[in-house]
Amino acid sequence: MNKKTIFADCLNKTLNFAVSSYSLKEKLDCLVKATADAVEGGASLILLDTSGSQLIPAISSKLPKYYLQKGLLDRFRSLDEIDSGKPVIVNDIDTDERIQYRDLARKARITAIAGAAVYIGGNPAGSLRAYLRDNRVFQDEDINFIQRMAELASLMIGQHRTYPFEKRGAGNEVTPSIIGQIRETVFAHPSEAEFAGLLDFYNIEWVYEPRSFILHQEGNRVTEMFSPDFYLPALDLYVELTTLKQSLITYKNRKIRRLRELHPEIKIILLNKNNYDRLLAKYGAGPLGQSRAHGIRKILYTVDQIKDRVDELAVQISADYSNKCPVLLGVQRGFICFMADLIRKISVPIDMDFMAINRYRKDSQSKLSITKDTDLDLTGRHVLLIEDIVDTGMTLSSILEYLKGRHPASLEVCTLLNRKVRRLVEVDIRYWGFDIPDEFVVGYGLDYREEYRNLPFIGVPIVLDETIDSG
Repeated sequence: MNKKTIFADCLNKTLNFAVSSYSLKEKLDCLVKATADAVEGGASLILLDTSGSQLIPAISSKLPKYYLQKGLLDRFRSLDEIDSGKPVIVNDIDTDERIQYRDLARKARITAIAGAAVYIGGNPAGSLRAYLRDNRVFQDEDINFIQRMAELASLMIGQHRTYPFEKRGAGNEVTPSIIGQIRETVFAHPSEAEFAGLLDFYNIEWVYEPRSFILHQEGNRVTEMFSPDFYLPALDLYVELTTLKQSLITYKNRKIRRLRELHPEIKIILLNKNNYDRLLAKYGAGPLGQSRAHGIRKILYTVDQIKDRVDELAVQISADYSNKCPVLLGVQRGFICFMADLIRKISVPIDMDFMAINRYRKDSQSKLSITKDTDLDLTGRHVLLIEDIVDTGMTLSSILEYLKGRHPASLEVCTLLNRKVRRLVEVDIRYWGFDIPDEFVVGYGLDYREEYRNLPFIGVPIVLDETIDSG
């Protein structure tokens, strides 16, 4: 069977599959595999991240794992089929400066790459790329075929009413991204799946083990590699989880130190068992999330210390918002004590309003959404968001993004407690009361499983992992 017949047969079969009742992932899996088979090489559907600046391998066929784990591609340094709207052929990877990770391509015996853009509703979504090995080259009929398959990929995605990026619809719901719909990740540990669910709730895009870093090699032989668990493209941050006991994580710390030595530009954090359990407990998940507090271990800030700091913040806010009549906006319940004391000390006119959001629940497919919106029109107003505590920044970042869409004249944050050590998403905080360590805190409106909100001071509770048999 000649190439023209093979391509025509493949297109017809893929088109029939495109209009079937199969899921989007099943359709795209079939399309990518069919592309690889027809060109007698490899194929990959690579999609733009939420920033539109990086390309993520979403579905691949007949490409080695080490090549897929080379890392994300820089859209603006890569082949330009997405921006030009025209198919691109590179028949010699050694002579084209747009080829990223050239050494890994050589290792995979890839010598030629061709790509055609996938567009959805006029917006760039990514590219369908094909790869040839052992000095084979693409002909015109190959690129015509790849372009037709890319158009079919656009058709499939369009039929499922999805978008290249997360988009908010009516009622604050979020339409799942392409990657969110077709991702089928096999996690090495349940904690990774739980962390991915938490990221999904906050609409934080993630890629699982996208890159393997060489840490040591002897000549051409690699002796040690490191593949961080997650990469968060929008934050340009790698996250490594470990639920091992503290005494057993030395080797991971060593790997991260080595990675930072070799790649100082890489941002990476390690969440060890204690940090991870505390993070999950904030959302009522994990072993500590099911435990109760057993009294107060120590007082972190006394009544007088809180009063003095609130007075100082009120003076600063009054000076900054003179003649502006700001809207002080509280979210959820923990801010109540702080806001009540703060507004009584602010010496300029203010308005107040409140919002509520849904809460993360393990094993739920829900996304962060607004369950009670503001009553005031925030357009052209100076909004000061009042928080009890900011730690990971995930909730605050999502709320700020939503409030920006309300077109305020200015938008700032005031939090009583700032726990930088847990920060995953960087957020700009204009005013804060205290920088606190990585410990649970309760009192002055803050709770642990709804207890201790009414304490007049801020303390550290005694929390035991009740899933552990103490006998």
